[in-house]
Amino acid sequence: MNLISTLIIWTWLLGISLVVPTSLPAGGSQKSMIQHRENNIGSPLIALKDFKLLSSVSNDSSILTRVQAGTPVNILKVWYANDNCQWLLVNVMSEDFDQLFYKRGWVNIGTS
Repeated sequence: MNLISTLIIWTWLLGISLVVPTSLPAGGSQKSMIQHRENNIGSPLIALKDFKLLSSVSNDSSILTRVQAGTPVNILKVWYANDNCQWLLVNVMSEDFDQLFYKRGWVNIGTS
């Protein structure tokens, strides 16, 4: 009787050890929060108000296009100027002559 109960326990443990790993994702719980946050950075933001997309990091630079509120905006780079102004290099989808284009330019978001 002791041999049969030992065989049943070992068979049950072997079955569990073969079934449980198949229900875990690859890598298990080794995902870090940094990787998860990096994936969210690339997602587009929505412009809350109208702004001008400028060609360079200067308030006197030429205007590439005017971006309306509700437009998705991808932030590519953050630039801190010497006068404590913060600039963003953004990628915006714009429509010219019924065609969609991506335009890249700078936006001044104020002092940091």
